[in-house]
Amino acid sequence: MLKGRRDDLSHMANFSQVLGVSIQVICRGLIQYSQHNLPPEHRLLENPEILKSLLVEVLTQLEIRLLAFQETEI
Repeated sequence: MLKGRRDDLSHMANFSQVLGVSIQVICRGLIQYSQHNLPPEHRLLENPEILKSLLVEVLTQLEIRLLAFQETEI
């Protein structure tokens, strides 16, 4: 279960500021990923203005439910 939503981030431009990574580096990575891993009809446009405005959701916690924590028989 994803938890710990950060409400101060809403789009790629401010996400890059928080990460301390230039938006150009992030855009280049997104474009490369989409070209290598997505079918043509789902690939991202190579338009930095569109990519900067993409919505993001940042979560800081992951909850993993276990049947019984540290039980060796399960």
